[in-house]
Amino acid sequence: MSQPIIHFDYDFSPYGQKTKLLLTAAGVDYKKCDQPRVLPRPDLEAIGITYRRIPLLAVGKDIYADSSRMIDLITSKLASDAVTTSPADKAFEDWGNNVFREILGILPSQALTPEFIKDRETIFPALKRPDWDSLKPSTVAGFQARCKQVEDTFLANGGPFLNGDKLSLADIHFIWCLRWGMKDLGGAQEPGCGKDAFPKLWKMIESLPPAKPDVLSSEETLKTIRGSDYSTDGPTSVMKGDALGMTAGTPVKIESTDAKPGAHVQLGKLVGTSANEVVIEVGNDGVRLHFPRIGYLVRPQE
Repeated sequence: MSQPIIHFDYDFSPYGQKTKLLLTAAGVDYKKCDQPRVLPRPDLEAIGITYRRIPLLAVGKDIYADSSRMIDLITSKLASDAVTTSPADKAFEDWGNNVFREILGILPSQALTPEFIKDRETIFPALKRPDWDSLKPSTVAGFQARCKQVEDTFLANGGPFLNGDKLSLADIHFIWCLRWGMKDLGGAQEPGCGKDAFPKLWKMIESLPPAKPDVLSSEETLKTIRGSDYSTDGPTSVMKGDALGMTAGTPVKIESTDAKPGAHVQLGKLVGTSANEVVIEVGNDGVRLHFPRIGYLVRPQE
């Protein structure tokens, strides 16, 4: 793929940190467009995107939603064979996703401003729990237990990575959430979470390649995407026997299955489908937005 690659995220974004880590480890040449931590996000709205989650990855005029779809694209198309993969990767991916949800309770209550809660409550309703402050001791204890799993089992061979000196996709799938918990949520300051308790885990964190992409302005980003071509990756017609029962060109709406129903619906025109992807055209610039099949509802507009 020769089209320009642009990563939309903000530095605190845990999944954004994960996908940037993979892009960096795989040696992909990409740039970054910083986005606000809370809505609105004018850059994305300008090209017709109302899907609210970060990160997103633009490859020319094709934009990929959901980190799982982005990871599949990177490892299969953008940098195949650059990072070691294995049949166990999806299990490690599920492990990391579960840990991310488990450790949200470490977030200090002072960070839960009314603006932040309003922005996140449709996807993380637990943020509105009246007993939030009482969650932290148990959350930290669970976080320590997860770190011990990595220390004693995943890194049993000594590290710094799962299989020695080479960073693999499995490593990325389990370390991103622990690094985020330690460094961004303040887990490292909790008793029993330091380098003396988990030396191999901390060695791994410190061995990760730093992600330092060039940053594009909003104007540069929009000009680049609008002036690009399609990446030629992804379906351009509806696959035979598709369960959706819709034809190409049908106006559709897409939303996450784990969000509040009707929240942050993405509208577009169906371009094509495959066994693991749905592609729609959004906005007025012909941008194609790619979603994975798993975790999303695709329905005709009413």
